Amino acid sequence: NPRDPQLKAETKPPESELPTLILEAVKELEAAKQQVLKRIQIWKRQQQLAGNGAVFEESLAPLQKRCESLVEVHFQLQQQVMAASAEVGPELLPRLLERFNEVLSSLVKR
Repeated sequence: NPRDPQLKAETKPPESELPTLILEAVKELEAAKQQVLKRIQIWKRQQQLAGNGAVFEESLAPLQKRCESLVEVHFQLQQQVMAASAEVGPELLPRLLERFNEVLSSLVKR
């Protein structure tokens, strides 16, 4: 029965686990950012080599899609952190927000 309160309670993690889950999600976001930045670096290198006659796939569409997806996940996660700020705690919240800002700024700068 989908209205069973026990089932609903089981799908939501206990509040004590929330900071740990958020930290794991932020680490995943940072790892995904590193992959996108690496891919941008590869694209730039291929563009340089194309000047020497190497074959070069110019389409930025896949790379742009990766960046847009990453930014979308970034903002969703940041909203969830803000919504759960009481559970996250006053010590962890500013550090998480700083990490979010770093992810976004490094993407924009590159």
